[in-house]
Amino acid sequence: MQRFMFNKFYKNNQSWRFFTALFLAVLLVVITPATVLADSTLDDVRSLIQEVYVEPVSEEILGASSIEEIIKGLGDPYSNHFTIDEYMQFLDSMESRFSGIGVYIELEPRGLEVMSVIKGSPAEEVGLQSGDVIIQVGNKSLAGLSHEESVSLVRGPEGTKVELVVLRQGKSLNFTVERRSISVPTVEGNVQDGIGYISISSFGESTDEAFGKVVKELRQKGAKGWIIDVRNNSGGYLDSALGLAGYFIGNETAVQTKGNSQVFEASKAIKQDILLTEPVVFLTNGYSASASEILAAVVKDYQKGVLVGDNTYGKGSVQSLYILPNNDVLKLTVAKFYSPYGKPIDGVGVKPDFPIMDNDPVKVAQLMLMPYVDPNMSSEAIQFTASGKDWEIPLSQARTPKYWSAYQEFVGNLIDSPWDVFWWEGSNWQVYSKEEKERIWPFFYPGYKEMPELVDIPLNKTFTIKFNGGIDFSTINGQTVELIDQESGQRVPLRYQLVGTQEVRATPIDPLEESKTYWLAINKGIKGRDGSNLAQGALTIVKTRSE
Repeated sequence: MQRFMFNKFYKNNQSWRFFTALFLAVLLVVITPATVLADSTLDDVRSLIQEVYVEPVSEEILGASSIEEIIKGLGDPYSNHFTIDEYMQFLDSMESRFSGIGVYIELEPRGLEVMSVIKGSPAEEVGLQSGDVIIQVGNKSLAGLSHEESVSLVRGPEGTKVELVVLRQGKSLNFTVERRSISVPTVEGNVQDGIGYISISSFGESTDEAFGKVVKELRQKGAKGWIIDVRNNSGGYLDSALGLAGYFIGNETAVQTKGNSQVFEASKAIKQDILLTEPVVFLTNGYSASASEILAAVVKDYQKGVLVGDNTYGKGSVQSLYILPNNDVLKLTVAKFYSPYGKPIDGVGVKPDFPIMDNDPVKVAQLMLMPYVDPNMSSEAIQFTASGKDWEIPLSQARTPKYWSAYQEFVGNLIDSPWDVFWWEGSNWQVYSKEEKERIWPFFYPGYKEMPELVDIPLNKTFTIKFNGGIDFSTINGQTVELIDQESGQRVPLRYQLVGTQEVRATPIDPLEESKTYWLAINKGIKGRDGSNLAQGALTIVKTRSE
């Protein structure tokens, strides 16, 4: 089924049918173009460019003797002239369809490493496994070849067979695999601990419908908050982006475009039968482009979720496609697109609310959503406001090695933020002072007393901890007295010794690392001999010497 948009660009030539699509340089996002030019191809191309191209084009460029020279003269990386075979390949890539063996791969020096095998694929049937390295296809070694060259050798017409030489744990294995048509869903999702995770790999023709089905399925499985992942999604059909936007904003304006008329035109989202009203964290990176940026801008402008990750690609232009008499396809930039509120995207991208570049943003998203799926998760938390919504992060989870590094990078955003950040103490929220925000450790251990810093300590240091009363030594353990690697959150195993009734000595079982920073945390679980609880935690920054 064809969907037609932006006919305002072609009102002077009613015989041309058209479809507007979005493009990224690394992935041409196309659909069957319906505009067929007459036999006087070159003259029609010149006329078409004058009428629809996003910017005025000089007579010198239009006077070039071939289509290729005209396109080259435009200096536009998104306008192009390509063959019908290339066009069909891009159609397949938009729908995640291809003829091949059914593996996800990454380029490595010896060839292609198999990252995972698609279920039910020819690769699975012959026994290919994750971790295998394809080093040869037929008689051709893959060493030193580019990703595109290697993949083109593995893929081929459906029904043909390909001979592979594979390295597995140092052994060379031979496989004969029949190529078949492979179709990978553009939307996939799962639920873990009440958090629904949905990955959108591209904006295919039916991606918006598939998204709605996944949302309904995951709600039935208990999803109470959402991670929507468009990292590495280079775009797709505009109608698909408008359809997805409808799950967040109904039929409100989703994108604005401006062509050579220099007049803004608004396109509305396609209203759906459900809305995502639960908390949403949206993941982006530098390869989230085109249609992905439309959806990211919708979420940000309307404050329907928080963006976490990296700045998007910044591909904010619209292309249309035309079939030439020889069945080649002409692609022209006809407009720039902007966010619903008119913010530029081309060359700028969409900025995340919380940049996370050095860690997995999924972990940050999970921390942000945990209190919504389990409000009783932790009695200790920090709170902040983002995208018009109050968010909490449970410190019981943030302090674990699994989340430590990601949370620490996230804290960097809070340190630099102008807004207030709060921490929970007993029954009240306390605001972080300017001095507290300038440090890291209060975001992990708020309300703790800071003890004098220990510097240049030996790697076999024994730490002496003195209390102002007798203590119950049975409450001294790895949860109440911790030595923590500041960078990773890993706990250093300690040996504890009671000296008298008010002193504990803690000695690392193995030597500490040189030139490293640790935190020595004394937690509230410690009890006195009379049964009383430690009134306040304490923390000491420890720096080892260089040896």
